[in-house]
Amino acid sequence: MERVASTVGFSSGNVHFTDLDYADDVVLLAHAMDDLRSYRPRGLRSNSVTTWPTYILAEDEKKNLGAGGPTSNLLICGQSVEEVAEFTYLGSVQSTTGRCQPDILRRIGIASRLHCHAVYEQSLATVSASTADCRLYQTCILSILLYGSEAWTLLQEDLRKLEAFHMRCQRMILGIHWHDFIRNTEVVNTTNLPCIRDIITRRRNLLFGHVVRLDAHTPAHRALSQVAAIRTGSCPPGWRRRTGRPRNWWLQQIADGTPLGIRAE
Repeated sequence: MERVASTVGFSSGNVHFTDLDYADDVVLLAHAMDDLRSYRPRGLRSNSVTTWPTYILAEDEKKNLGAGGPTSNLLICGQSVEEVAEFTYLGSVQSTTGRCQPDILRRIGIASRLHCHAVYEQSLATVSASTADCRLYQTCILSILLYGSEAWTLLQEDLRKLEAFHMRCQRMILGIHWHDFIRNTEVVNTTNLPCIRDIITRRRNLLFGHVVRLDAHTPAHRALSQVAAIRTGSCPPGWRRRTGRPRNWWLQQIADGTPLGIRAE
């Protein structure tokens, strides 16, 4: 890995990024397909023939992410590497759009299945809703729903979907139906559960403080410093902002104290 990292990757200013590693999961970064092809001559092989597949993140129609160029001719260990628009890394969906919406929809789907199963088991046991049910929901279901949420850059639409799921679960716990005509404020006062906005804001601030306190040579700290430099006008040589309305940044949400992003295409 040290030999591979010394020759490939991409640079942003004076910072060079090569790979993302966690245990036996590795994400290799490159500017172009030629860089990806150069991994094999340097002795790095893919475990593509096992249950852990290998993918290439293709760029979308707006060229947001991906190595670029055709990928059908990239062979590793005699097998063609599949080109995908998104893949799951460490439980979070990485998409070519660079947005967190695919990951949010996946989180809602997983949490919804588990919560419906829990409610079904509760109905079989004929146990009434109680404070213990809310604590169980907050510990298990919310933890699944908001896994990785501290790294999300949310749009208003994303937050609305999360809040709607959160409120629906609380109504299911209390056994409240739509025809009961009970306001959301009354439901929240009964469960005493915090809203999704407050939870995500707190988690994001905790992550920001953790990354800031890391060693200056840590990749996460260097990446955050690079983003901060661009935001303050200290752009690296040759860097140009994409035309059109800029998207909201994760760091901007920290400064604004809000989990919401700007609706920009």
